[in-house]
Amino acid sequence: MNKVGAVLRELHEAEVELAQSFRAVAERQATDHGTHYTCRTLSAQCDEHAERLRALGGHYGVVLHPPKRPAVLTSAVDALRHKSSELAGRRPESGLLLLRDLRELYLKAQGVGLHWIVLGQAALALRDHDLLSEVSALHEETVTQAKWITTRIKEAAPQILVAG
Repeated sequence: MNKVGAVLRELHEAEVELAQSFRAVAERQATDHGTHYTCRTLSAQCDEHAERLRALGGHYGVVLHPPKRPAVLTSAVDALRHKSSELAGRRPESGLLLLRDLRELYLKAQGVGLHWIVLGQAALALRDHDLLSEVSALHEETVTQAKWITTRIKEAAPQILVAG
């Protein structure tokens, strides 16, 4: 596998992990509809990024496989997270959990963003305009994800830490 293939593999793994993290947060924050539904949408966007990376992998000699998610186990864990979120409701601890979840999502999204930057630089060096175009579009979506997380933290932190 060449070096660009290695970057594609790392980025693919990071996107898959970010998608899983968005799904986990969505289920843990089931009572916070603004977070729950947006995280579900962003997890699907990360899944799409990973799928597009799998398509790009063949051009650079790397085979990227879709993540293996046992449907029964995944749905059971999601249901458990969802139910525990409902039981926790609007307790003060749930607000602190939201801030922790958002902080962790932000750090993961920034890590994915750095991978996109590295791949973009490789595309520039290779003069691969198709790769650069794809990387630019997908990196911009990751930047938007991080901006949403930052905005959500700015909205939630004062309510949770001061007004709550």
